[in-house]
Amino acid sequence: MATGLEILPFVKIEWVKPLWKKLNNIRGSQAQELDRLRDEFVDPEELARFYVQPHTQDRNPANEHQDGLLSVARQPAFERVNEFFQGDPPLEKDGRHQMFILSDAGMGKTSLLLMIKLMHLIRFWPPGYNCELLKLDDDTMDKVAAMPDKGDTVLLLDALDEDRQAWQRIRERLLDLLHASEDFRRVIISSRTQFFPDMEPEAYGRSEIRVLDGYHCPVLYLSPFNDQQVNEFIEKKIPLHWSDQLCFRAKAVQEERERAHHLIRQMDSLRMRPMLLVHIDKLLAVKEEETRIWNGYTVYDALMEKWLDREVRKLRKQHRNTETLPRREDLLIVCIRVAEWMQRQGVRVISRQELECLISADGVHSWLEKFQPEGRSLLNRNSDMHFRFSHYTIQEFLLAYGIVNDMLTGHEPLRATDQLVRFVSLTDDFQRCWQLLDCTGFNWTGYVEIYGPVVYQDRLKDGKAGPVMLILSGGSFRMGDMEGNGNDNEQPVHEVRLDSFAIGRYPVTFEEFDVFCAATDRQLPDDAGWGRGHCPVINVSYEDADAYCTWLSRETVQEYRLPTEAEWEYACRAGSEAAYCFGNAEKQLAEYGWYEKNSGKQPHHVGEKQANEFGIHDMHGNVWEWCADCYDGNFYAESPADNPVCLKRGANRVFRGGSWIDGTRGCRSAYRNRLGPGLRDDDLGFRCCARVQGEPGRKAEGNAVARQGSQSVAEQDSSRKPATRSKTIK
Repeated sequence: MATGLEILPFVKIEWVKPLWKKLNNIRGSQAQELDRLRDEFVDPEELARFYVQPHTQDRNPANEHQDGLLSVARQPAFERVNEFFQGDPPLEKDGRHQMFILSDAGMGKTSLLLMIKLMHLIRFWPPGYNCELLKLDDDTMDKVAAMPDKGDTVLLLDALDEDRQAWQRIRERLLDLLHASEDFRRVIISSRTQFFPDMEPEAYGRSEIRVLDGYHCPVLYLSPFNDQQVNEFIEKKIPLHWSDQLCFRAKAVQEERERAHHLIRQMDSLRMRPMLLVHIDKLLAVKEEETRIWNGYTVYDALMEKWLDREVRKLRKQHRNTETLPRREDLLIVCIRVAEWMQRQGVRVISRQELECLISADGVHSWLEKFQPEGRSLLNRNSDMHFRFSHYTIQEFLLAYGIVNDMLTGHEPLRATDQLVRFVSLTDDFQRCWQLLDCTGFNWTGYVEIYGPVVYQDRLKDGKAGPVMLILSGGSFRMGDMEGNGNDNEQPVHEVRLDSFAIGRYPVTFEEFDVFCAATDRQLPDDAGWGRGHCPVINVSYEDADAYCTWLSRETVQEYRLPTEAEWEYACRAGSEAAYCFGNAEKQLAEYGWYEKNSGKQPHHVGEKQANEFGIHDMHGNVWEWCADCYDGNFYAESPADNPVCLKRGANRVFRGGSWIDGTRGCRSAYRNRLGPGLRDDDLGFRCCARVQGEPGRKAEGNAVARQGSQSVAEQDSSRKPATRSKTIK
């Protein structure tokens, strides 16, 4: 066995082509292992035939725009894996030989691990080294413990996000896995980014897992495909053979490639996903592919439509003498039932016996037994004739489709995954469907980093919509006056860490507050003759604002409150450390807010000025906004780092943001003001805040609302939401 500086090749891009040819000729124990891999993962021959090597990077691709970088250092995945595999087994068990590979759904994590394993199986590896690939499951620990020769074995563990033992206990599961795999030569564990715990930079700026004390595991992210990789895949998927030249088909092949590229360009960021590129032929067969508005939901809708059409044709051809043959919608119902059963059971396959129990309740399910999946089908069978979906995202789409179209049979909310939430958020029914998802333990920080803020509106008991809310990912920021030109109460500048939370996109309006007044027999606040409707409510005290949040909580059965000072400033800054969310140029303030120089000495309708980078309006000017904190001029010096809120009894209350009557100084992000909790003014209003599902609750004094009942009902805001599906599977 080689040691020292000698480079041992474990994986090479040059091996992919001969690998594909050799897979068809293996025998004996190798063939048995190949069958296992085919059953648990994907078809190895198909994978090797179309495989395009991805790139890896040290930074989360979702954060590149936040870092202000045009690009990050990317490295071919096989080169990076080879570097990681070099050297002897570690003497210290500190996690440096245990690596995590993260990416969004469908980006090729499983395919990469399977290619590593296949290169070992075909004996391309240097002799003396073993490789084991497992799908993480309930019995993983037992399998890992029973493996011999751990010091010479590379262990690959796939799909942490699908591991039932990690749901709602990700830290504990990670520690168990790391401890159990300490003795292996090298370890790679894959997971979706959104499922993974929070990260923080280590001494060299690379990401490190915050919750794993004592372990310093390297973390890599799969990079999105670039144009060259997309072109390479299209050329493999739509090949141009020498025989095409002889048969004068070369022009037709080139035209098909051009259609594929045109379609991919329309799909924008979805083109980065190898899982979707694999099915480009199905998307090209969609009649409306030239005009359909593509998003994650419509792409999968089209995939299901074409696949089901193919299955219907096959069944009708095979059983043409049968009186009753299934329609597309019949088979769709079957697939949704199977997906729902798998999700509720927390499994990826359904056995013949389990399927028979499902069939006994619905005769249409019997057609599922007659399916003969082949190639890149969306539903596959393993060697035991058990069914599984070709990719977890297919199962998640079917669940989303079932939720949106009221086709589920169970009454308990389904466990939310990042992709399931994303699918539902891309439809017009996000508001209604939200209550059907169990978001306990959901990683909103990871989700928002990938997809941006979630916009929703809870419904009141009479069906009217509540305030428009945005879910912001938690994180760290510096709070206070960074320029050094502010007041003493804006010092010292200090680091604050916040959980994810939701905040109003706009200040609460008269229209919204008047509904509350009518429902509670409360006197309407004076609008000073400037109008009601979409104008921000004014002449409301802290006590009025707090009462509105308490009432809104009862109406929606969700936890509404006023934002803490830290949450308000985090939302206002939107990543900026300048005086304003847009920088330090005071002349730009007129683009973002109403203040003394452009207001005409009155407040204006909410949302008329430009939003900040988070998509939030009117945080500089228009009206001051109450916060949950009691005022303490010295609070910053003693403020806790995590979710700070000042709750001194009997003190003045804080309000922030400036107003229509104030100058540029009062509209700064860091400016703090205060007033007695019972006092009102014609330049003083508020906006709401809410705890998101899956985050720990924080109860501010006077606004503590117990959580009850079902999950939140939410609605995606049309101003940022991609169009819903252009058609449904019928």
